[in-house]
Amino acid sequence: MKLRTIKYFLWTILNIKSLKNWKNRNFSTPSPDVIKHQVLIKNNLNNSLWIETGTYYGNTTKVLSKISKKTVSIEAQKDLYDSSKKILSNFGNVEIILGRSEDLLEKVILENLDFENICIYLDAHLCQDHLKNTKTFGNEIDATPILREMELIKKFLKSFKKVNILIDDIRLFNGSFQNYPSKDFLVDWCKENDFLWEIEHDIFICKKK
Repeated sequence: MKLRTIKYFLWTILNIKSLKNWKNRNFSTPSPDVIKHQVLIKNNLNNSLWIETGTYYGNTTKVLSKISKKTVSIEAQKDLYDSSKKILSNFGNVEIILGRSEDLLEKVILENLDFENICIYLDAHLCQDHLKNTKTFGNEIDATPILREMELIKKFLKSFKKVNILIDDIRLFNGSFQNYPSKDFLVDWCKENDFLWEIEHDIFICKKK
């Protein structure tokens, strides 16, 4: 059996529960994390810095640490920050920062301008811990920082050779849910800044031309 086939078999066994649940939902959005992780891996840039907004329980951060030169993850909720900080303490290329992305994103980028390429995963949109079913931070009228995040990122587009931006939960970007903008906002942003865009497994992907 070829090594690639063995790896696929093991991956399927490890993720069989979430894949079955997804099948039971007729493969509707949102896709399970294991699928979204493959989208992130597929859109990685060589020798890149990854910035993640929303560490949550650190599962995606672990994936990013394996494909990045350095991963910086921003978490606004203190208990989630403490937990992920402990879980990821042995990952030498991971930095976890406590605070809100709209307050810290610019600082993080400024501190890492020596990187040639940058990938940004914007995943801190809902003010809800789904596993505990409890509120985390913010509220439904100001919890989504995407407008501010995209404004900040725009300032640094010329600072990197290649830029990939991945925005999760695109199904919610309809202009009527909480304070999410419409998908048109993201499409227009890409056009204005000379980015290509596509959607894959509930993730909006922006790539600098």
